[in-house]
Amino acid sequence: MSSLSRIESKQEARPLPLGLAARALLCELASAQLPASGSYLRLEHDVEHLDVFRVLAGMPLGDRRYFRTRTGALEVAGIGRAACAQPTTWTQVGGRTEAVVFTAAPFDPHRPRDKVWDPFMQQISVLPMLELRRTEQGDRVRNTLAVHVVDRNAAQESLALLADEAKMRCSVDPAFTRMPEDVGEGAWTRAVRASLEQIRDGKLRKIVLGRTARYIASAEIDPMLVLHRLAQTEPRSFRCFIEPQAGRAFVGVSPERLYSRVGRSLKSEAVAGTRPRGVDAVADQLMGEALLSSAKDRREHQFVVERIREALEPLSATMRLDDEPRLLRLAYVQHLRTRLAVELHEGLSDDDLLAALHPTPAVSGSPVRAAVEAIRALESFDRGLFAGPLGVRTPHAAEFAVGIRSALIDGDALTAFAGAGIVEGSDAGDEWRETAHKLLAFERLSRQS
Repeated sequence: MSSLSRIESKQEARPLPLGLAARALLCELASAQLPASGSYLRLEHDVEHLDVFRVLAGMPLGDRRYFRTRTGALEVAGIGRAACAQPTTWTQVGGRTEAVVFTAAPFDPHRPRDKVWDPFMQQISVLPMLELRRTEQGDRVRNTLAVHVVDRNAAQESLALLADEAKMRCSVDPAFTRMPEDVGEGAWTRAVRASLEQIRDGKLRKIVLGRTARYIASAEIDPMLVLHRLAQTEPRSFRCFIEPQAGRAFVGVSPERLYSRVGRSLKSEAVAGTRPRGVDAVADQLMGEALLSSAKDRREHQFVVERIREALEPLSATMRLDDEPRLLRLAYVQHLRTRLAVELHEGLSDDDLLAALHPTPAVSGSPVRAAVEAIRALESFDRGLFAGPLGVRTPHAAEFAVGIRSALIDGDALTAFAGAGIVEGSDAGDEWRETAHKLLAFERLSRQS
């Protein structure tokens, strides 16, 4: 999403190595005039040959954030916090580009929270102290280092970390062991049967039930190493990482876009209906054809399409969508996907869009409100950020993924999440196996150890 670097002056400074760029910003910061209360100063410099992921991985644990689009056209990292509030409450002073605000919201804000999620809920929208951004515009790649200044001393400390790259941290990749199921297939089967009863009674048309898988590592887990290993498995997915404090993080390699916005142009997609990948090309094609022809999966998928269309129609002047769903093939599973594109009415904020689109029936069910209430009763765990909106935004543009294919890291423990859509005709055993396929990327962590 190269549109996240829209505000540019005609004069561009020569790109510098990262360490020199950090030192240049330290010099500018020393003489800069700090803005009034409620504002932040943005200082930035173009950087040459920036490896955003490697730099972030070398920073101290805690207060790190990362987001990458499926194609890699946008990659952005945040270090530290300049502000922890809704982006509309802060005014940017200076800078050629608009600052990125990282946003990670829970699936169900009204469910009682497990304490493990508290640090995340206190930092739903964050303006980072340091921002490292890589964008692609055609053949052109632009790398930017920016500092957001509210407190001069804190900003200087953050820049000093980057000014001396020799101090970058190294990590040891631990071994993972799968722990016994907290909720086994028997409990899952009972939840599916209870869901089907509500569907037959007309209370629901669809519900997405989730489950967890828990792993213990041989040492405290570095979440950036986990994200790196997951991304090797799912290279075509969004990559999301939120670390509000040392030892606690949320990582994901989501295949699903919630929405992408540039100005008033918005793209979204419905992703629902699943089959595993085949063991060879012929089996894979047969699996895909079976998914495309499945009445049950097409019905489940159509609930998502209808809901997104209904949510966007009142907000849009024009709308286009695919005539038929197509296959979205990933490492271990393949999905049905239908894309939508709209031109929004003026005056809408990203908060308005998130409220309208989240949660989709792909992660909740249909009708959405009834499905979310049923999930509270049927699931024994707090989803937290699992299946919630994760992304970055500026006043001009935004990109949000749905927080699936994701895991919570707490010290030496990793809890992975997966869900399956239950509709009339669903079989509990088949849906259990579907979630197992979605968890294979995390199973691979323990097999590689």
